[in-house]
Amino acid sequence: MSKSVVINQIPSPTWSWLKMDNASLDVESELITVEPKISHIQNCVRDDSLSIDNLSVKFTSGIGKEADNFFKDNKSIGLIIPVNTKTEEPIVLAYDLSSKKSTLTSQKIIAEKNSEATIIILSENNNDSEVFQVLKTQIVAKEGAVLNLFKVQLLSDKSIQIDESSTYTFENATVNVKHIVLGGAKTFVGVGTELREYKSSFTSDMAYLCQNNQELDLNYIVNHYGKKTSCSMFVNGTLRDKAKKTYRGTIDFKLGCSGSEGEEQEETLLLSPEVVNNSIPVILCDEEDVAGEHGASIGRLSDEMLFYMQSRGIEKTEAENAIARSKIQRIVSLIKNEEVVSTIEKYMLGVFGDI
Repeated sequence: MSKSVVINQIPSPTWSWLKMDNASLDVESELITVEPKISHIQNCVRDDSLSIDNLSVKFTSGIGKEADNFFKDNKSIGLIIPVNTKTEEPIVLAYDLSSKKSTLTSQKIIAEKNSEATIIILSENNNDSEVFQVLKTQIVAKEGAVLNLFKVQLLSDKSIQIDESSTYTFENATVNVKHIVLGGAKTFVGVGTELREYKSSFTSDMAYLCQNNQELDLNYIVNHYGKKTSCSMFVNGTLRDKAKKTYRGTIDFKLGCSGSEGEEQEETLLLSPEVVNNSIPVILCDEEDVAGEHGASIGRLSDEMLFYMQSRGIEKTEAENAIARSKIQRIVSLIKNEEVVSTIEKYMLGVFGDI
């Protein structure tokens, strides 16, 4: 029997008739836990018995409570970045779901005081199979820590992914979350962030391509509690054919977070009159001494740009692919792992061709 699950509930509801406050998904599959291939873990401690409960932290869920119920009693991969440790190479968790149908994958990561690490989580299935993946990552960044998280989704166009990233930052800690979404029939991304202490910070960067009948649903929530905290969120991608994207971004300045700053920006390239693009940027404020801003740039390639490129022998489709690809390449260029980059480039070759 299938069950309808509410996903990506916005914290501050909009008009109900807009039907953009949340998404929903009918789920009937029994989920199994799968292990990734892990590499470059030398300077990191793996402890799958790792518990975050004793740290007295409370996460905000982007995907919401109903989807979080998937993870009751689920075993997680536990990673600890030791005190004052800086990892030389990114830690890679590669999930090959080619022989799997419905999977549950989760990680708990603690970056100890003054540590620094980059973690890449790659999800792919190297065939045309139908996959349902529920992915959850919880991050605690202690005083002065820097944690960089890359999430790369390269699933087949028959697949569905629910992806949650929850972060909790202590004093002067920084968490940077970057997403690349290229595949999937439906992808739901939820990000919840707690900026709890003085000068903690968070950045997010999303690059995507939605084509055919793909759907991408995003919900970002950043709660500012500590003084002089900061956040910056950027969503940049392309819609073509009959694709649909919904972006919800909420910056919430809580009472007591004086001196804090937050911004969210979105750029969307529309390559078809049949695409659907929804954007709901929200700034909530209970504190006077804060600065928040949001902006959006949504539109098609200008006639001047097309004329310029065509005058140099670049056809319209090639020009569109080149610009759409550049939005993805912007984040790919930041990934310092040749194997992961090669995997993404191979996937993009199938999507964009050799341009």
